[in-house]
Amino acid sequence: MRCLLLILCLFTQFATAQPLPARQALRQFGPAEGLPQPFIYALVQDRAGYLWLGTAEGLVRFDGTTFRTFTTREGLAEDFVTQLALHPRTGRLVVRHFQGGLSIENGTGFRTATAAETGLRATKGLLPPDTARLHQLRRRHQLALPADLKINDVLRDTEGTYWLATAGQGLWRLTDAHVSLQPLPGLVSLVRRGPELLAATRAGQVLRLDGTGMNPSPVPPTSTTPVAPDGVAWAVAGAEAAAAWRQKLPLLLNSEAARPALAQLPTGLTVMALAQDTAGGLWVGTVGDGAFYLHNGRLRHYTTASGLLHNDIYAILPDRQDRVWFATHGTGLTVLEAGKFRVYRVLAGGIEASALSQDDAGRVWIGTEGDGVLCFENGRFRQFTARNSGLVSNYCYGLLPTPAGLVVQHAEALSLGRGEGFSPLTTPGNPLVRQLLPNTAVLLAGRAPAVLLAGKAGLLRVGLPTLPAPARPLVSLVAVEVNGATRRPYSLTKLPTGPHHLTWFFRTASLAPAGTWQYQYRLRGYQPAWSRTSGFTEADFPRLGSGSYTLEVRARRGAEGAWGPATTASFIIATPFWQTGWFALLSVTAVFGGIWGFLKVRTATLRRQKQQLEATVRERTTELRRQKNATELVNADLLVARDAAEASRRAKAQFLANMSHEIRTPLNAVIGLTHLLRGTRVDAGQQEYLEAIQSSSQNLLVILNDILDSSKMEAGKLTLEQVPFRLPALLERVQAMFRFALDAKGLYLHTEIGTQIPEAITGDPVRLQQVLVNLVGNALKFTAQGGITLLLEAGPATHAASEPVLRFGVRDTGIGIAPEQQEAIFEDFSQANASTTRQYGGTGLGLSIARNLVQLHGGRLWVESEEGRGSTFWVEIPARPADPATIPPEATAVLPPFEPALRVLVAEDNALNQLVARRTLEAWNVQVTVADNGRLAVEAARKQPFDAVLLDVQMPEMDGYEAARQLRLLFPDPTRLPLIGLTASALPEDRVLALAAGMNDTLAKPFDPAVLYARLAHYTGRTPPAAAIGPAPALLTATTDPAPLSDPSATEQPDWTLLEELAGGSPAFVGQLVRTFLAQAPPLARQLQELPGPALADAAHKLRGQVAYFGMPQLCQLLEEVEAAARQQPSHPALPAWLAAIEQRLQALYPLLEQRLAGV
Repeated sequence: MRCLLLILCLFTQFATAQPLPARQALRQFGPAEGLPQPFIYALVQDRAGYLWLGTAEGLVRFDGTTFRTFTTREGLAEDFVTQLALHPRTGRLVVRHFQGGLSIENGTGFRTATAAETGLRATKGLLPPDTARLHQLRRRHQLALPADLKINDVLRDTEGTYWLATAGQGLWRLTDAHVSLQPLPGLVSLVRRGPELLAATRAGQVLRLDGTGMNPSPVPPTSTTPVAPDGVAWAVAGAEAAAAWRQKLPLLLNSEAARPALAQLPTGLTVMALAQDTAGGLWVGTVGDGAFYLHNGRLRHYTTASGLLHNDIYAILPDRQDRVWFATHGTGLTVLEAGKFRVYRVLAGGIEASALSQDDAGRVWIGTEGDGVLCFENGRFRQFTARNSGLVSNYCYGLLPTPAGLVVQHAEALSLGRGEGFSPLTTPGNPLVRQLLPNTAVLLAGRAPAVLLAGKAGLLRVGLPTLPAPARPLVSLVAVEVNGATRRPYSLTKLPTGPHHLTWFFRTASLAPAGTWQYQYRLRGYQPAWSRTSGFTEADFPRLGSGSYTLEVRARRGAEGAWGPATTASFIIATPFWQTGWFALLSVTAVFGGIWGFLKVRTATLRRQKQQLEATVRERTTELRRQKNATELVNADLLVARDAAEASRRAKAQFLANMSHEIRTPLNAVIGLTHLLRGTRVDAGQQEYLEAIQSSSQNLLVILNDILDSSKMEAGKLTLEQVPFRLPALLERVQAMFRFALDAKGLYLHTEIGTQIPEAITGDPVRLQQVLVNLVGNALKFTAQGGITLLLEAGPATHAASEPVLRFGVRDTGIGIAPEQQEAIFEDFSQANASTTRQYGGTGLGLSIARNLVQLHGGRLWVESEEGRGSTFWVEIPARPADPATIPPEATAVLPPFEPALRVLVAEDNALNQLVARRTLEAWNVQVTVADNGRLAVEAARKQPFDAVLLDVQMPEMDGYEAARQLRLLFPDPTRLPLIGLTASALPEDRVLALAAGMNDTLAKPFDPAVLYARLAHYTGRTPPAAAIGPAPALLTATTDPAPLSDPSATEQPDWTLLEELAGGSPAFVGQLVRTFLAQAPPLARQLQELPGPALADAAHKLRGQVAYFGMPQLCQLLEEVEAAARQQPSHPALPAWLAAIEQRLQALYPLLEQRLAGV
């Protein structure tokens, strides 16, 4: 509320007011709005709310938004429609045509009908217009229509809106016929003074209105003497009227005696409210200065110190119970009664009261900004809002009790309160109801009572006798589709058995020009709760079974309107006979009867079978005794054979383990010393001999691996790795391995590579190389003249594999193989014949291992041979192409320092491993930062930049996998910060886990320095120039497992090769490593004996990583077995024996290390 009484207008000039003609909310619909024909002869509204128009070109239906035309194509007897009506019994639309034909609605369209069916006379021509209804409408609402407008028909719809059918000027709509606007630009106030109505304009005019609220005439000035101090302003009136209210205040109060009292008001006031009580006193509400009361020449001042809730007063109401109500800013209400103040905040956060009024029943009404309307009655407040009572808006700017109810003024609408709720007094969106001035509503009494309001456009008059009934949003069911077929909704009573798909279509029976309707529906018998509120006008039920159903649909206007009554439609879906009660009873009786009969027959049959079985059992018992005795003898023989086979298997395993150990120990020394010797200064000839020694040693290691691989494949423990590798490099390595042997026999080895061969594939390069080495070695063994050709070509397109197929071939000019021996050569320890073994030697395992490895790849191996002319061995495997750019480079022989220096972060919790990593990396011009766990590594990476990170996968607080995930969140680009995992396990599944965590690659501990160098160079883009890199090793050595532990307690000697290679010739570094191990190993060994489960596994993992530097594979294998058992089966029966063996070997290792330390 901004003012209860606006007092304006110092006359600067006087002119006779010339009001413009009154306006009403009229709208014309023509071709621009979609009306197909401007000549309309008849109007009717059906029960669904549609408006039907009869034209010469068909029947037109209007839903408030769009027009749709029906013609003879939809079943009408003619297109020219002259009369429309609803059938009194069925409510169907009936139509009379110009030529006398009749039509009736049939649910899906129209059909020709008779006079008896429609109730209309089949007369030809046009009907005369109903002029009586038109004249009545003109008299009641004084329509301002064009003079040449010819009206054929008038219709008042269910919401009180009038529709006019014209001849040639389309369809006209009259909204809110009871509302008219008298244009009066610049109007700023409207007030009643006794029987007079006075209005003031912004130009300073005061106008007197007649009893109808119209026909304004100017009021002459009566005084120009100021009655209040300068500086008192009227807050709402505007700057040009700030001084005018003082001269007109005595006139409007009808009391010249008030002039001296007004002079007592302080200067500088901003007045917001004026009110006069029954005693003739004047209340003045201000902004910031509280309230003033002027009575009998005295002035009283009330503020928060007196008891007011706030000093900003928006409205004042002296009621008939001698109470004075104050609406204060944002806090609530203050009531002055019998000299005492009482406060009402009403709601938890207070209210923003804007208007106060009292009706004839003594109830006090409070209008608020945002909280609707409040009613104070019998000491209690009751709240009415848009959601619970139908108010148009929760923002109220004026209240006026009338005989018809409480008129609530909103910014651009009016509400009327009657009974227990409110309804719109004007249609939402009415263009006449705009920019209403607050608290300007006055009641016009008389034979035609009305409400008059001031707006910026003029005077708005709302006639009370013609007020429409409260709008109730009724929903009409338009149609229903049953399994795709359209049916009339109210004729749907019973459907046959079976699930049905029903879609109901509905709409609000309204042609209102504005307002968004929202709907809810529910289907009793299927869904008891109301659906979600939406604007969709259909309800879909895809599968309805048998039962009784009732559809209920309701609507409301807008998001806060009150729900209207629900429209219902009931129907039944028949129950199938097998679900009825009588069928269930009959079925139960039949089932029990059948069971009884079956039991009777079955009992007799069982009795006969029992007698037969007893005789048979006696005969079979005797036979079974004889068979039991024979079976026991066979089982005894099988147990003896099983024990013998198990003993043979154990003997074989022990033999393989001993042989591998005994040969591998000196072979490792040969390989290691050769590697060290190649690092010294040697001439070209010596370098060639060293390469030959290393190649031969590797070949011998391959033979050992063949024997072990055969044993592992027999046990099903050999798995393949899936990594990308280059095919040309693989073939070059195979060719380089046999260079000296070929030269010695004078043979050639050619390589032929076909077209469409990918440069790189994904697979196991070690095992594929092993297959080719075995095949080339066999060809070399059995070829005396000519040579060998290594083939690589694309496989046939008809191969069963879903991936591309590669075919490798090894063709020789050797002795060939007889046809009957071509399958035998692929068996274990088998060759073509005994003379071949004596002449050429060999174990007979190579081809067997090769075939098994090819089958593990999902391929096949076969031979094509002619005795005396040579052989061709073919290998065909599926191969998935790989990106060559993703393949790390191989290890280099010469490791020059990185330029510029690299910055590498090493995450390792073991001090020994930290020492090795730091010593190795610093030798390559690498700045090393060490973090003891994953958490510290992540923190270090946040604080300073690094070129790469080495992550141990098992660390306290945060392991390497989790650290990799967090680092990838910080550095999503793997090329910006490469992550390389270090793990004591070389299992493929560990590599998969590392790559999934975000690592670029993994290395097994103890790492090969050359391999680590190559990985760092690749991932950081620091690949050294070709001149600085020596030749790569001729063979990629297969990763081999240590020999099986036939005796865990056996002693084992350390191999110093790896330690010396890491030390790079530095005895001090070797001593530092040994001392670190001797300090850390005993506590870890004690943890092995004391800790259970996962803690035991962690201790075994750490100790294994340290022992690996001293070349003790069997001790490493023992620790690996303990780690695996502790994680998977903590109660493993072999754990105590393994732990005792580990302790025994460690006790034997300590003196050897101390001896080595003494010699450093």
